[in-house]
Amino acid sequence: MTANGLSHVMVCGGSVAEWAAMSSDEWRRRITLVATAARNDGAVWVTLVPYSAGTAEGAQAIIDTLVDDCGGSKFGARVVMNSDQMVNVIVDPHTDAVQRIAAAATSLHGQSITEDALAAAVCAPAPSEPDLVVVLGPTSQMPASLVWELAYAELVFLNVPWSELDADAFEIAIADFARRDRRFGGVDS
Repeated sequence: MTANGLSHVMVCGGSVAEWAAMSSDEWRRRITLVATAARNDGAVWVTLVPYSAGTAEGAQAIIDTLVDDCGGSKFGARVVMNSDQMVNVIVDPHTDAVQRIAAAATSLHGQSITEDALAAAVCAPAPSEPDLVVVLGPTSQMPASLVWELAYAELVFLNVPWSELDADAFEIAIADFARRDRRFGGVDS
């Protein structure tokens, strides 16, 4: 964890259909963009999840592009991209958070299901839950792709479409996070 307390950032934006339509070059640029911005602020993990659902075929097309054309590695239903920025980027094209939590619980194979064990399975291969969740969309609606990740993470909403996410917008979100006093549910006495 860095001085600003940031080690894992999650970005929620776009739809499965938008993601599936991205070319290999567009994915490489997007991975480099989020990895560079995250590295500049000390994070070593970034997880990307779509804001809205799509088809299973669309999700598989994303996985195929990232693995076959961009050098990603499958990790369960996710793809891990090891960027040249020394930041690992997880791409999870599945938007059903309840299904993701159920799959994580199943992956524990008879182990005791504790909050810590389930958190590790839900966020894997990242070693921790996100510190910051950047939502590209309205503040009036939470995406269905996020359930678990919202428990202890700070939220920053950006009114920026997925296709227009750039380093400046990402830096604004991280700067907002850095100004916050995280108490993890505690209150000042």
